[in-house]
Amino acid sequence: MDIELYQIISLPFMQRAFISCIALSIVLGILGTFIVPRKMAFMADGISHGSLVGVSVGILLGIFPLMLAIIAAIVMGTLVAALRSNRRITQDGLIGILLTGGMSSAIIIFSLVPGYKPEIFSYLFGSVLSTTWIEVYILLGFSIITLVLAKYLWRALILTTIHDQLGRVMNLPTTFANYFLFVFTAIALVTGVKLLGIILVSAMLIVPVLSSSLLSNSLKSSVIVTITIGLISSIIGLFVSFVADLPSGPCIALTLIGFFIASFVVSILLPNRKNY
Repeated sequence: MDIELYQIISLPFMQRAFISCIALSIVLGILGTFIVPRKMAFMADGISHGSLVGVSVGILLGIFPLMLAIIAAIVMGTLVAALRSNRRITQDGLIGILLTGGMSSAIIIFSLVPGYKPEIFSYLFGSVLSTTWIEVYILLGFSIITLVLAKYLWRALILTTIHDQLGRVMNLPTTFANYFLFVFTAIALVTGVKLLGIILVSAMLIVPVLSSSLLSNSLKSSVIVTITIGLISSIIGLFVSFVADLPSGPCIALTLIGFFIASFVVSILLPNRKNY
């Protein structure tokens, strides 16, 4: 199929997808830089899957599903941040409860939806056709707020990632930084479900950070490499999805994994590089 590049870019739904990918790559690249080193990668799967309950309620009631999913994500992110210091409840255990509880509730609610609902599959696996301009504007607004707060809390985020008590000793807003990190990561994951799907959106948060850790030797370079890998992978994945008529989520996820494999090979060939 002979398709010119400008023809693809000129399509409105591809424009929405590209803008969404750029925003998601930047936001999840920054947030993932602090989530993955805390060994909280499972949080991405737990919250993205658990937020499906919001999507299911929205589809059942005919209300904007993304907004209800965002509300569900805020609740789950707040719970994770509030209970992270509770010694009787482990974080991975709590996230597992949120995942199974949200998914189980969503499946039951979906069974109550009359007729065939094709939008369910777009939320599960991602679809470039399903993203609307309203959702793009929400994502862009959220991205701006995230960048502003991340800059303000940058030092607190670094220190709480290294050692939480160190940030408290230095009178940094560590509690606010933790709530920001977990809640905004939860929201970012949900805003990307229409593009990558609930099942695969966690790949955009986790894989670029892991690839970057194999190539970078400082936090600054790690953030830059993480965002770059996310951007390139999402754009390539979108093109493959469009040309081959495949779901966008799996195409982007497999491209991300391809970059990880390439990064791993480079790290073996250049063993003197330091991890950040």
